[in-house]
Amino acid sequence: MHPDSRSIHRFFQGLTEVCPVGQLGHVHLIHWPTDPPSPLDALQEAGFYGKVVVARASLADAIRHHHPDLTTVLDDHPTSGEVTDHILMELPQGKEAARIAIDAALASLKPQGRLWLFGERESGIRSLAKRYSGVETALCKGHLRLLALSDITTEVPGPKNSPSFCPKEDGFVYLKAADIQIATRPGIFSWQAIDPASLLLLDAIHDAPGEKILDWGCGSGFLGAGLAHRFPELHVVLSDDLVTATRCARRTVEINELAPRCEIFTEDGIGRNVSQMRFDAIVTNPPFHRGVRTNHDATMAFLPAAAAALNPGGVLWLVGNRLMDYGVLLREHFSHVEERDGDEAFTVWRGIKTVAKTKGWANKTKEKKTTHLYDQWVEVTSGADGDAALRRQIAEWTKKSHP
Repeated sequence: MHPDSRSIHRFFQGLTEVCPVGQLGHVHLIHWPTDPPSPLDALQEAGFYGKVVVARASLADAIRHHHPDLTTVLDDHPTSGEVTDHILMELPQGKEAARIAIDAALASLKPQGRLWLFGERESGIRSLAKRYSGVETALCKGHLRLLALSDITTEVPGPKNSPSFCPKEDGFVYLKAADIQIATRPGIFSWQAIDPASLLLLDAIHDAPGEKILDWGCGSGFLGAGLAHRFPELHVVLSDDLVTATRCARRTVEINELAPRCEIFTEDGIGRNVSQMRFDAIVTNPPFHRGVRTNHDATMAFLPAAAAALNPGGVLWLVGNRLMDYGVLLREHFSHVEERDGDEAFTVWRGIKTVAKTKGWANKTKEKKTTHLYDQWVEVTSGADGDAALRRQIAEWTKKSHP
């Protein structure tokens, strides 16, 4: 369960009463939703005019739009490398990602400075008091909690606190798959091992997918780099919302000597750079989490934009959990949709663009119909068990309504 907008507002109102907001040099946000309410609303009312450091392009865009008077920086370091008095930071998802961010933030504090750490109960914030010495619970409202850590806070030694993250000198962990090396770091999807769904998708593409392709939601860059390695004439664009992911993808293409044929962008969806390009194919293992929350919004916005970004006859390759019937949504934007591969857990989908199917996809009637269909799809596929019969019913309805 996640906090609603009113409880979020109450939490940050309470935060301003216990945290020296006027002395905050930096606020670091990682997975916080772009929709209101924003923590910055209450913080600005209480006198915050420091720097906002965000780890996602979508967050940077939203904050620059709603808070143009604040300085917003896109970086995965909590202070973008600066030394400061007080830091307010959202707790990253995952034990190792949290350790890296907390260590970096504490190292950036001036003497007597404090790190103010907030997060939902599901994020693991309750266990930090056991992992670190000198942690104080400053505020607890609903599903949100605020902790205070000082510049002398240290991690408590113990077998449960032993780090599993053993990076090389450059800060990356290296994996090997599909005859290439992959650079990863905690905080990105499947950082400890190559995701089996991505392996399935890569194995399903037997022929060169064209001259120029997009790897959307690229993560470590495994799919894009794997295809660039397999097809020497291929030009690959890799894009992700998360700055840590594009850092990893950039390193992945460098160590495999693929950089001359690869471009990498940190942007929200098919954003200002990628939207200016056209592709013969798009490959994706689409995200459906934002931090600890399930969120299909990015994929929903991506599908019509993907159809628009493809050349006529272009192909979208998508892999997803078998419980999520992406075929229902793909048929809204692609004339020919088929299951190309799969196993017990995942399905590889292929959608082919034709001019007749994608022309005028953005009209309001289509948007309303797609939104209604999406609501049904989320209701069916977001449950833990899933309702296979209802999913089949929706799929059949879609085939009849949009042959």
